[in-house]
Amino acid sequence: MKAKRLTALLLTAVLGASILTGCGKGIDEKKTGATLDGQEISLGFMNFMAKYQQAIYEGQFSAMFGSTDFWSQDMMGDGTDMETSVKKNVAESIEQFYLLEKHMADYKVEITDEEMTAMDEAAKKFMEDNTSKAVKQIGATEEYVKEMLRLNTIQAKMRAEMDKEVDTKVTDKEAAQKTISYVSVNRKSTTDEEGNTKEYSDEEKAEVEQKVKEFQKAAKDDFEKAAEEAGYTVTPYSYGEKDESYTLDDTVIKAANKLKEGKISKVITTDDNYYVVRMDSTFDKDKTEEKKESIIQQRKDDHYTEVCDGYKEGVTYELNEDEWAKVKFDDHFTIKQTESAGTAEGAETENTSEEQNTSDGEEASGSEEGADNAPESEDSAGDE
Repeated sequence: MKAKRLTALLLTAVLGASILTGCGKGIDEKKTGATLDGQEISLGFMNFMAKYQQAIYEGQFSAMFGSTDFWSQDMMGDGTDMETSVKKNVAESIEQFYLLEKHMADYKVEITDEEMTAMDEAAKKFMEDNTSKAVKQIGATEEYVKEMLRLNTIQAKMRAEMDKEVDTKVTDKEAAQKTISYVSVNRKSTTDEEGNTKEYSDEEKAEVEQKVKEFQKAAKDDFEKAAEEAGYTVTPYSYGEKDESYTLDDTVIKAANKLKEGKISKVITTDDNYYVVRMDSTFDKDKTEEKKESIIQQRKDDHYTEVCDGYKEGVTYELNEDEWAKVKFDDHFTIKQTESAGTAEGAETENTSEEQNTSDGEEASGSEEGADNAPESEDSAGDE
């Protein structure tokens, strides 16, 4: 999965009590979860990190699907169930965290006394504000909370220094974007209100083709009005000739590239659809600037990955598979809205999962950048 940024644990949090069995079931937190060149990483901390990610996913996916039944499904399309994929990413991220720590001197990165004090206070407050049941369910300890904040801060500082090494110059030619508007009409079938597909008869296909041709003629005067009257949807689309891929059919792109600004294409026929395209801008300044930022960000991501991969060379990272297999996502989380919360300064971490925040009780600490969400348990038993 593509790397995403994760904001560190919020400085304040209120976890709710839970009647669930608790995330520590079957886990001996004192066991070694993994070793990095002989350095032991506790299973307890790794379990906490995994539960943190679990709650993030459940906060996002349960809102879309209305349940947490997705853990046994192949949501990523890689032939692996969701729980296995997320746990794999967590284990790899933990390796990366500690590798970054080992190379702090490469970039003259340090954690200040003030930052350590803030982490101590944040971890202590987290534990004080939360019920014992909720803390147990997410597998939190003051030590684990502080360690997560510390590793996040190291990662953020290391990433910031690595980003400075990246060339941020992008020319207009490299990023140039065109913007079109188009109408797409299925030429073979239609879908009814219940989602059932109905194939067109030859007669119906001819009617669809004729209607699109009539729309194309009317579109020359007013594209949007003609589409509205025909019951079609107008879709804006920006692309660059130097982009690696298009989501539109090559036939449509080739036809669009022949148009001058404001001009309408003839009816374009692909295997499945008819298209009519209007060229809105042969050089969209705003979209080009957005593309420049995207190119720069991709360069930074690629450089960061390259450096981190280099750190892995000659290093032995061993996962305690037997103990790690005992970490299960059996108890579930929900995300509760909070008014506001602070984060440890600069505490961001690169993770190969969709991130946000977490805990299976009232409110846990952690959130995606700009999101004031915190987790709670699906069932609540009141404060202890």
